[in-house]
Amino acid sequence: MKRFATLMLAFALVLGAFSAAQAADIKAKGVWAFDFSWLDNGDYTSADDDGNSDDDFSASQRFRTQIDVIASEALKGVVFFEVGNTVWGRADGALGTDGKSVEVRRSYIDWVVPNTDVKVRMGLQGLALPGAVVPSSPVFDDDVAGLTVSYAINDMVGVTALWARPADSNNGNSDGKNDFDEADVFALVVPVTLDGFKVTPYGVYASVGKDAGFAGSTNGGYEFGQGMLSMDQTVNGVSGLSDTYDAWWGGVAFEMSYFAPFSLKMDAVYGSKTAESDDDAAERAGWLVAALAEYKLDMVTPGILAWYGSGEDDDITDGSERMPSISPTGWGVTSFGFPGSVYRQDTYFGLNGAGTWAVGLQLADISFLENLSHVFRVVYMQGTNDADVVKGNAPVISAFAPTTSEVFLTDDDSAIEVNFDTTYKIYENLSLVVEMGWIKLDMDEDTWGSDDYSDAKKLVFNFIYEF
Repeated sequence: MKRFATLMLAFALVLGAFSAAQAADIKAKGVWAFDFSWLDNGDYTSADDDGNSDDDFSASQRFRTQIDVIASEALKGVVFFEVGNTVWGRADGALGTDGKSVEVRRSYIDWVVPNTDVKVRMGLQGLALPGAVVPSSPVFDDDVAGLTVSYAINDMVGVTALWARPADSNNGNSDGKNDFDEADVFALVVPVTLDGFKVTPYGVYASVGKDAGFAGSTNGGYEFGQGMLSMDQTVNGVSGLSDTYDAWWGGVAFEMSYFAPFSLKMDAVYGSKTAESDDDAAERAGWLVAALAEYKLDMVTPGILAWYGSGEDDDITDGSERMPSISPTGWGVTSFGFPGSVYRQDTYFGLNGAGTWAVGLQLADISFLENLSHVFRVVYMQGTNDADVVKGNAPVISAFAPTTSEVFLTDDDSAIEVNFDTTYKIYENLSLVVEMGWIKLDMDEDTWGSDDYSDAKKLVFNFIYEF
């Protein structure tokens, strides 16, 4: 009995020592977000015009939390969960609740290569190419499986290399067909920080296998690459690819604060997607330039916002002239027409400025009372796509007519968007964000066959609890 007790004591001591060696600090942070929204004429058609009744109000909520499991300064693991979006009264938000909509958005480890300053991140992670006008890229900003390696050469220059795999539609296939069913993205980013300046050039290459599948395809597989489709592919669909295709981007994000309180931010990027040698209509290439100039005052920061994105010419058979993109989900230059809302990621004019030009006035950081601030923005937009590519072409009109949330603007079409957003800090960690938006759409009747479009309007109350 004594021998058994001694063995158990020894086992407990060894187990205790092992547990101590494996101990890790657990830290959690996250956000609860509640959205009470009123949206009218989201499809630019009023209920009186289309004969339908309005259903303008909705309430929803979302919970996101990130858990860090920290072993040391050189090693930690991160998992990021999302619960929702849960619409009150619908599915998981209906009577009885019992929500099951739990997602693993991210799951990765960070570690430092021993005896070096090289940092590695591997797993499901949020990846974003550089962006200055807004802290997001007009090419790629999304959650994806990948590997990132970064190194600070000195205090001024760093380098980051990454590989991401957004699609692998048939991993492990052994039927002898040797399918090329993967999509891979490689990028190199070199941030340079000087006194009052930051310049971040980058280059991206993507290889998409013929069997990987992408949005609009009929050959099966994982849907990938809506922003790489040419206009012809959007109209006529994609099927039976016999070859892979490649895409590449080169860009730079520029920030200047040297002449503070004046500041200037700029983004410039060119992208090209190739196609099979005998299918020029499937090619897509173009560019986008955006800028934001601001002057910070005590109670307001006035600024001028502008961008220009190349657009389609009058021939659908020679490929597309809009810049291709991978997944630019956070290019929030406005809070209604683009995904700049704190909760509702509206995309009324697409995920970036491809095919449009715009100029706007922005008054940010308006604050006359403690804990209360406002942003006012008015933006005029016009298309850079040739109207002749639409006129008299019924399939194109059917595919691009503004009857859904995303609008294809030609050089005869325009829109005005107005935002007035208010943030009130109820507590240090709890904010009320009220967003008001209005979009006036002016579509050319000769191009689309109608110019009878109603104004889109929204009023949203967001409660944001961050911990």
